[in-house]
Amino acid sequence: MHTNNNSNINFKSISSIAKPLSMFYNPNATIPTLIIESGVTLGRSKAAYKKSGKIEATERFVEQGTSAVVWLWGVQAFKKIGEIIGKNIFKIKDMDFDVGFDYLRNPLENISKKAMSFKIANILTSTALATVFIGFILPKINHLITNKTLSKQKQAKKDSCYKPLSFKDFKKSLKPADKISFTSLSGGAEYLTHLLENNSSARLFITDAGVVAGRFYNGRNKYERIENIFRDVSSIYFYLCSANHIVKLLNKLTGNVNISPDAIKATVQMLGDNLENTKTDKFNFLKKAKPSANITDLRKIDKLFKDTKVISLEKFSGLFPAYAEKALSISKLQPELKGKRLLTKLQAIDVVSKGWVNDDKFLHELYSKVTKGKYARKEKFISAKEVDKIRISVDKFIEQINTEAKRTTGMLDKKFIEKVANKNMFKNFAFYSIGTALSIFALGTLIPKVQYLIRRKLTNDDEFVGIKKYEK
Repeated sequence: MHTNNNSNINFKSISSIAKPLSMFYNPNATIPTLIIESGVTLGRSKAAYKKSGKIEATERFVEQGTSAVVWLWGVQAFKKIGEIIGKNIFKIKDMDFDVGFDYLRNPLENISKKAMSFKIANILTSTALATVFIGFILPKINHLITNKTLSKQKQAKKDSCYKPLSFKDFKKSLKPADKISFTSLSGGAEYLTHLLENNSSARLFITDAGVVAGRFYNGRNKYERIENIFRDVSSIYFYLCSANHIVKLLNKLTGNVNISPDAIKATVQMLGDNLENTKTDKFNFLKKAKPSANITDLRKIDKLFKDTKVISLEKFSGLFPAYAEKALSISKLQPELKGKRLLTKLQAIDVVSKGWVNDDKFLHELYSKVTKGKYARKEKFISAKEVDKIRISVDKFIEQINTEAKRTTGMLDKKFIEKVANKNMFKNFAFYSIGTALSIFALGTLIPKVQYLIRRKLTNDDEFVGIKKYEK
């Protein structure tokens, strides 16, 4: 395999979309969540204002806006405070390690129990505090704001000697020019807090479950509780899953591959280095880039991994001595585990395969780019499932390039591969954007519409159920 870091491949057009697309592949990126939360906050506040007025709209604005800030930044700040406490009071020198392990990696193997226990406690405490704040404290703050506003309105009506009007009568009495604009909503910033951990969908789901319970508990009457539980439970899917499901569906319908921009860059660079300035036909390209391994070797590997997910390097090299050097290099795609170097089944297949994508130097470059250098660090955790996903996405991208060649002249060169890479990333960016937009629509518009339909069905009007008194 040719490797040339000074390859003359032009990445200008690729990099133009790679950076904004990368945020959708980074689980810690705040921009996608910020976009969704901004849309949801404005959508729900606007819907509340249209239906029942400024009081409910303010509650929605404070509730949604404050929750968003907690999800995005609060818990990270709280974790930092916890780490400062750990270093200065508990004398824990290093907390730059991941909590998590599987059959391929275990960052906790050489970590002291004291450090591990403190970090777990720090994360769980941050999550618990975020749940308590959003689910139990924030509703009380909202209720206090509303009670204070209603008290001022009541006092103002007494002072003015005017006959009190119901909200419906007040709304009818307004002239078009006097109607309060949506942009007049205020509140929320002073009540923002700093409590949340949001590193995974599972943790977010657990936290959301606590928030649902808290908001249900703090409902001021049974109708508000019904609305809260419908809104919060139905929102979980659109926050956590809907965008990814839409991307998966659109990629399947268009024959596109969901692959990270960093993986595409590494793959395009590798293919360009191997092709140099030559052209090749689609059959020769696939044969060299991703050939099938020897069937005898594959059967041996199937037998090796029949009852296990990993095997030791020594065991593999004993059965495949001709591949010992390459096997050692590929085993270094992850740190040693209990003093042993291991191989997964997919890695074993890469060892015995002779394609460009199976080259050990390329695989190291691939994982280095996609994981930002974490792939071989013993204190960092990347699941075996995620490692396999990265590797399989490259195979699928190679197949996509070959399929695109079949649709045209059947010939490939560096410019053609770059064109396919651009097309792939523009599609994925469009699909993630569509998925995000549909999530915002569902969370900010569709769910509130159904919520207010439920309100009208139960109470026969649109007034804010949180401040309305109902007969038992």
